[in-house]
Amino acid sequence: MIVAKDITNSVPTSVWIATLIKTYENFVFKGKSDYWISQKDIQEIAKLLCPKNIDNARISQWCNGDHPNNTYNYLRSKGKLRRITKIGEFSNYKEQPRELPINELIFQNSNVKLINLIEWYENVYCKIEFYDCKNIKNENDDKNLKYSIVEKEKNKQSAYKINCHERLINEDLCISKDISIRAEALTKVAWEIFSKKVGNGLISINKEASMQLQYSYILKHMSPLIIFEDDENIEIELETTVNDGISNREVDIMVIVSKGDEIYKIALELKCYRTKASSGGNRGATDIFMKDVYQDIQLLECYCENKQANIGIMLVMNDHKNFVHPLNKNGKCWNYDISQGTKVGNVHKTTPIGGKAIDITLKNEYQFNWEGIGEFWFLFLMPNV
Repeated sequence: MIVAKDITNSVPTSVWIATLIKTYENFVFKGKSDYWISQKDIQEIAKLLCPKNIDNARISQWCNGDHPNNTYNYLRSKGKLRRITKIGEFSNYKEQPRELPINELIFQNSNVKLINLIEWYENVYCKIEFYDCKNIKNENDDKNLKYSIVEKEKNKQSAYKINCHERLINEDLCISKDISIRAEALTKVAWEIFSKKVGNGLISINKEASMQLQYSYILKHMSPLIIFEDDENIEIELETTVNDGISNREVDIMVIVSKGDEIYKIALELKCYRTKASSGGNRGATDIFMKDVYQDIQLLECYCENKQANIGIMLVMNDHKNFVHPLNKNGKCWNYDISQGTKVGNVHKTTPIGGKAIDITLKNEYQFNWEGIGEFWFLFLMPNV
């Protein structure tokens, strides 16, 4: 009987462990050489191992090395069935999770821990010659060749842009004599660190409050590293009271940078959407979230106009792919488009959402460039210059 429960916060990790558990169970306990597992069986076991939502796409696509739009190479596919990837099938690239709870008890009756399953996987499973390996390879060769050509071309086109982007951030962070520029670069680097930790399951975020806490923690502990002069200082404040020109509000995070008597303020607004609410139910209200993103961008502009901040930056994360790559854009909510590549600027939005009148004006220009990591999408949004 499987006794492991909530042993990881990473959905992909739970999928890999679940497939290993079912494979081990078939071979060792049932005496069957049955390494092809149904997605439903994997999903049911993964639900025991991880408190997060385990939707079928994580098994059918994200963790499936044979899918052209995969993220991990944890599984191989044969129709609707899946098996755990053998070591070396993808040249050791993303074939298994980097961090595993190896000391967790999996089967109570036989006192089997995850470390025992991993040893069996390495010493027994990975040495099995599967009769259908060649068939899988042949089925996927043409598909993989097609997508590898496409990916190589994409990488070639974007490599220069990426290198330039990283070089500029590094120069701003470490070389610039202006601490305000270094501080702006720091918010970006801290966000990239936060994104990778959350996306890879090392930090658990269930709502905006935990997002605010975890990101500000990273920002606060990195800020002393970019102070190079005695008269420089950086303070990180949460829920700072500011005025938007009409009333007082609280900005999520305020980075206060000082150089002698000069003060420079960076206002940060955060938005988090999880398909499962912190209470455990389905969240819904996607239209309200999209509108709220625009509303917070407007607030950041108001803070700057009223000299409450020098610049406003929007940080957004979600696990709802349709925000980023929608199948279609039907519905009035798409008047508040936040999908990948969307450019907005100098616009006035009045489309009602949730039965409430809306009046949003954006004066600056923005472009939504999301980064997908694991099961999440992350956005660092600031005015285009």
